[in-house]
Amino acid sequence: MSDVIDTPQAPRPRAPIAQAVRSGNLVFLSGITPFTLDLRLGKDDFVAQMRQTMTNVGAVLEAAGTGFDRIVKCTVILARREDWGKMNEIYKEYFPSGRYPARTAFQAPLPHPDFLVEIECVAEVR
Repeated sequence: MSDVIDTPQAPRPRAPIAQAVRSGNLVFLSGITPFTLDLRLGKDDFVAQMRQTMTNVGAVLEAAGTGFDRIVKCTVILARREDWGKMNEIYKEYFPSGRYPARTAFQAPLPHPDFLVEIECVAEVR
């Protein structure tokens, strides 16, 4: 049996997807994007988009009863390869213990023309 996670603390998807789904002791986050709650976007500002995306990931994780320290796998999609270094610098701030989850990161076109990053995760529920 699975439960859909829906929190007003992160932007709700416009597409027909859940923010996340909890199944057993795992929660699967859909691709989380850099929109703010009022659906604004820091156009061409990778640092702002990455931080907002991580804030949104954190809000969905919290709604699911877990946190960054329980992520077991992340997938990071970048619109521009040149943002790789900035992504890593910001990403590691969210894992202060230095214990990082498994991760895949790659460059690909994103669904919104102004998105620079999208992140999906799988985490254990506490």
